[in-house]
Formats: sequence, structure tokens, C-alpha cells
Amino acid sequence: MNYNTSIAPERDQKLLEEFSLSAVPTLRKLLSTIDEDEHELYVYLQSDHTQFVTEILNIDWNSGLMWLGTPYEKSLSNKCNASTAYVMVSFPDGVKVQFAGMGILQSEYQGADALRVAIPRSIVRLQRRNYFRVMADEELNSQVKIDIPTVNSPISLVDISLAGCGLCLQTVPSLHQEGEIIKDVRITLPDGEGSTLVELAVKNVKRMTDNPEMVQLGCEMKMLERGAERRLQRLLLATERRQRASLHSID
Repeated sequence: MNYNTSIAPERDQKLLEEFSLSAVPTLRKLLSTIDEDEHELYVYLQSDHTQFVTEILNIDWNSGLMWLGTPYEKSLSNKCNASTAYVMVSFPDGVKVQFAGMGILQSEYQGADALRVAIPRSIVRLQRRNYFRVMADEELNSQVKIDIPTVNSPISLVDISLAGCGLCLQTVPSLHQEGEIIKDVRITLPDGEGSTLVELAVKNVKRMTDNPEMVQLGCEMKMLERGAERRLQRLLLATERRQRASLHSID
């Protein structure tokens, strides 16, 4: 089940020029959304192809500067300096946003290590969705509850993104088939705002070889309530950070 589109920067010069935006209100809106909704920034350094993930810590519109979090693997940003050329990509509201610049300075924000860059003067905005997916671990399964009206047995998540999810449930494989539409599915997130209604389209059905009574469904997911995507995106980002921090602590 691959719901991902590329998170790598666009390289087509014609495309970059055609969809380049420089209006200040548009830039403010897009950058503020990335900041306020905690969308991740995928950073690509031009010199040695180093890549890392970060987030905006603060935007100072008066000074024209932004502060970014340092990557979990600190060595990835060790060579960042005034001559570092970079491209950054993010996905506010499901739209691919890209900007480039020169100079990533080692800095501090609220007493902690940070990276500092100039606020971009132009942004490339493309109507291309990125379906950032996280694998569902025990903690995520304890946090997220899924209710399907026609299923009485427990349902566990295999993975989840804004575009779809993998589900594991106890059922007869023949009860589900590719192309099936499952309506009135409720997903309850741990943000205290209750459940949200979704519609699932089954894309594949897989019998679990180690347990023939269990079936794995790969589904596309359509959010039916306003604001639901943003709520889920927040959970996905928080889960990814938690999982990445856990791996980092083990290392």
C-alpha cells in the first residue's frame, strides 16, 4: 500500500517558474499555515545532498527571519552556514510548497539550538498531495479507535495517512473485495474532539499467512467532515516525531 507522492523538490525549471508565487499575503498565509499547523519541512542541502526533516519554530516578519528546529541527528546540520544553498518542501493543506535560498545559520531559539534562515521572497505552490504515512505501533493503536458498522471484531491499524489506511481484522476474506466502498466508518482521534466520519474504498485484500482468520485491508480514505484532515495530520506528525525520537534514543 503506497499512498506516497514524492517529497523531493521539483527540478523542472519551467514548472518552477510557472507556479512561482511572490505576493506577500500569499507567502504569509502559506508560511503561517506551515508554522501554526506544525507541518514538517523537508530540507535538502544542495552541496552534498544531505536531507533532514524539521519544523518552523518561529517567524519574525519584521526582521525577515525564520527559526527552524535542528534535526534529531545533529550531524546532518553541522555544515550549515552562510554559504549553504538549500531547498525546502512542505505540504500545508495538502498542497506541495517549495522554496529555496542561501544561508542556514546555526542559532538559538528560546535557549535551545536552532537553525535560522531568511523568509523566502517567493514560493512554488503545486497542487500535488503528499500522503505522509506512519506505521501503526502499539501506542497509536491504543490512541485511535476505528468503528465499522458491519464489523463486530476488534480492528487494528497497520498504517495510516491522509489518503488511506491499512486495517487488520478478524473476518472471512471473501466478505471483502477490491472496489468495495465501506461507509459510515468512524475514527476517534486522541485529541478530545470526538470521532470523525470517513468513507473507505478497499484497494486490496490480503489473508494473513500466520493467522488465516485475520485479514488485512488496504483502503483509500475519504474524510467527510470539515477540519478532519487537519486533525489527522497533527496526529500523524506527532506520531512520526515520537517514533523518530524513540529510535534516536535507542541509537
